[in-house]
Amino acid sequence: MKYSLRTFIRNLRYLWRYNLKEIDNKLHDLFKSAPTSDYFYNFAEMLRDEIKNDFDTITPPIVKDNFETLQILLDSQKSFIRFGDGEYILMEGGSIGFQKYDKNLAQTLQEIITSQDENLLIGLGYSLFHAPTENSRSPWFRYTWVAENYHIIKKYLVPHKVYGATDISQVYAGYKEYDFERHYALLKQLFIGKKILVICGDKVLANAQYSIFEECKDIAYLYGATKHAYEGIGTLRRQILNFSKDYVLLFALGPAGKALGYEMFKLGYRVLDIGHSIKDYDAYKRRMQMDKKGVAQFFAPDE
Repeated sequence: MKYSLRTFIRNLRYLWRYNLKEIDNKLHDLFKSAPTSDYFYNFAEMLRDEIKNDFDTITPPIVKDNFETLQILLDSQKSFIRFGDGEYILMEGGSIGFQKYDKNLAQTLQEIITSQDENLLIGLGYSLFHAPTENSRSPWFRYTWVAENYHIIKKYLVPHKVYGATDISQVYAGYKEYDFERHYALLKQLFIGKKILVICGDKVLANAQYSIFEECKDIAYLYGATKHAYEGIGTLRRQILNFSKDYVLLFALGPAGKALGYEMFKLGYRVLDIGHSIKDYDAYKRRMQMDKKGVAQFFAPDE
């Protein structure tokens, strides 16, 4: 009786948070073309993890939010490597627009995401395990690609592991309303007074007017290819090794940067996978319009 009452109260709380009829109506058109029932199975799994307090036997991953993630990186010397939809596609044998499939790359990504090294913080999408808010620019991504691939996402989870938020690199592109000033202030603190080496695509900085690295002690750049950069990591590896380990290595080179960053992490460098942060900060400072077209252009390969 006690357990039933507790479950009843929890279910009431869940129904208060979610309008299931509204969700069903909005998802119907999104899922009606699905060739199998996988969409619905994975969507149910996703919801089950989100309402975890209703089920004593479920322990979903602990994914810190953006501010918590930045604070962890400020309070420690942990390295940080982020995972998004592109990395899952590559790990499962597919290609993406700016990186074709490579078996060695896929295996390295699998090794990274399942690493249990305490000095390496792995970033996962916060929205993978939390309902999107009204401030999200792409709330239905979670109920389309994420729902379809949730079984793959869960396959690479390490039980009881604490993860950071992949999302720290794209807050202006990701949120309509957000404490951007606080976010960028914390992000900049990672670089203030530091010697940094930025390893990025050769067109990342082409149109940038504002630098998030303006207060660092010393800065150097190495450039990889904008597309299919994994083919050239041998050259980049040799160039990085010319820099001492008091340089913090910042990677904005897609999946190839994660693989190379992991190598450098194991050699004793501090590695921060900052992804779109350079473009994101510049877009914020320029107040670029982030409508549907703007977001699509933001995430497209740099030209």
